[in-house]
Amino acid sequence: MASSHGINPLIVNLDAEGGGPHLQAIAVTTTLKRSLQLGPNQEGLLLEILQFCYNRRGISQEQPTSWTREAPNFTDLQQEIESRVESGCKESQKLKLKLIATFTYGVFCRPQPDFTEKHIRIDLSKLPPEIGAIAAESLAWQLMNQHRLTGEIEGKLPRTYLFIDEAKELRKSRACDRIIADGRKYGLGLVLASQSERHLSDDVIGNSSTKIVLPVDQSEVKRVAAKFRFAEKKVAELVPLTALCRFGKQAEVTSIFPYHRRVEDG
Repeated sequence: MASSHGINPLIVNLDAEGGGPHLQAIAVTTTLKRSLQLGPNQEGLLLEILQFCYNRRGISQEQPTSWTREAPNFTDLQQEIESRVESGCKESQKLKLKLIATFTYGVFCRPQPDFTEKHIRIDLSKLPPEIGAIAAESLAWQLMNQHRLTGEIEGKLPRTYLFIDEAKELRKSRACDRIIADGRKYGLGLVLASQSERHLSDDVIGNSSTKIVLPVDQSEVKRVAAKFRFAEKKVAELVPLTALCRFGKQAEVTSIFPYHRRVEDG
């Protein structure tokens, strides 16, 4: 909450065919509906208010040249909801209650930095899981949209890698499914880390080129071995600082040299 930076889910996708403020409003509404469990009336009202916020900034679906204007953020959304509550709109009051935690944390109300540095780490650990998931999903979509606009890469070396720790919060993420399926040809790679295979979707596991399994509880050996196509015996024999790695069709046991040792050794 103390950070001066935020993430703006309302930044418009500039793709002439799949972008624009109306489609962005629909995408954000869908994400909030899933994360915050909005009802049909709240969903419809939120979509209407988001479209109003874009129009007030002069951003129109019919004018692609307007899409590069500064997008509204959740401060605009909060102000419009408050205005409607003051006018006696009961549905706006219900929507406000659903979004109050989102507004309180302020992560979607602060300016979004320009993600052009070589290494960028975004710490969402202090946010409630549902709000952190919205932030991560928004960032993942922005990266995917930007890389699609840049076009397909000629070689196989990605331009960007997106690492997501505690991926359980994004186990139903459409953005992650899209990146893992199509991101590589646009130069965007995705690395997901989680403490359980249950937190990773079938699409993510099926489309990933590299799979790494660390030691697991013996009660999960059979399930993990089947899901990642490793021999049960190999999974059961894993000990700390070892991992099973699958690169395409090849699988091997690998030793792990921990980060603190690398630092100590210079």
